[in-house]
Amino acid sequence: MQSYRNEPPVLLADLNEYITCKLCKGYLIDAVSITECLHPFCKSCIVKYLNERYDCPSCGILIHQSHPLNYISFDRTLQDIVYKVVPDLRRKEKLLRENFYRMMGKSPPASE
Repeated sequence: MQSYRNEPPVLLADLNEYITCKLCKGYLIDAVSITECLHPFCKSCIVKYLNERYDCPSCGILIHQSHPLNYISFDRTLQDIVYKVVPDLRRKEKLLRENFYRMMGKSPPASE
């Protein structure tokens, strides 16, 4: 069996292109993938984008024009990877959401 102990560690900078949204350039939050091409985006970013356009921002493949939101799916595995490799991202995102709800005069959902 081959040993990987001599392999250099993987740096976060080496993973950034795989765990960042091509629209907002930030780390993926509520990661979703377009079902036709599997390119990932933040849910809020791609929903906003699909209000104006019907193509993948990464590869240009056409997404269903009348119901484009039916062609994105939550990518739980990718989101879990992002939270594992980016220290404190989950905690910071939770705090931002809680603050947003408070500013709106509402209580954060229990799952938050």
